[in-house]
Amino acid sequence: MIYWAFLLLAIGLFAVILELFVPSAGILGIVAGILIVTSVVLGFMESVSYGVIVLTAAVVTIPGLLALMVKVWPYTPLGKRILLKDLKPEDVLPNYIENKEQKERLEGQLGIAQTKMLPSGIVMVDGEKFDAVSEGFAVEKGDAIRVISVRGNHVYVEPYQGEGEVQEELPPRDLDILSQPIEELGIDPLDNPLE
Repeated sequence: MIYWAFLLLAIGLFAVILELFVPSAGILGIVAGILIVTSVVLGFMESVSYGVIVLTAAVVTIPGLLALMVKVWPYTPLGKRILLKDLKPEDVLPNYIENKEQKERLEGQLGIAQTKMLPSGIVMVDGEKFDAVSEGFAVEKGDAIRVISVRGNHVYVEPYQGEGEVQEELPPRDLDILSQPIEELGIDPLDNPLE
């Protein structure tokens, strides 16, 4: 019976390791727990000394396996798919306004909201990302914006509706007629061309 105890312990520990590589929604972890507890019970059924040996082996081995999982799992195929890649600061951090010329250049520019702005978020203006604050209105991600002022490192923007402005001033994404809502094009979707 002691051989069964050690065999179940080994299979349970193998199931813990297999959990690293196979997405099982925790089923392998539950099976591993049941196998390890069963191996400890079988060890104690054989004798107290065997039970203590199996229990000690489980208590010492499981934390070591968990520590190994933390070190190894990010490099497994499953870990690479789930975890984010190493991002560079320029990929995530917005640009900061460094001088007066840049402030003057930004004012009046058109751009795109990169995040939902309630009231603050990230905007893309002239190919650069900036922290921005919307003046009074919520701005949805992907909406056109206009920079109305720059104070300190804060860029203040407003939604851009296109009235009185040349359409070519918009970034290339908004020049695409297919990306615009039908209401902005002045087309009634319920018009019947047969009448």
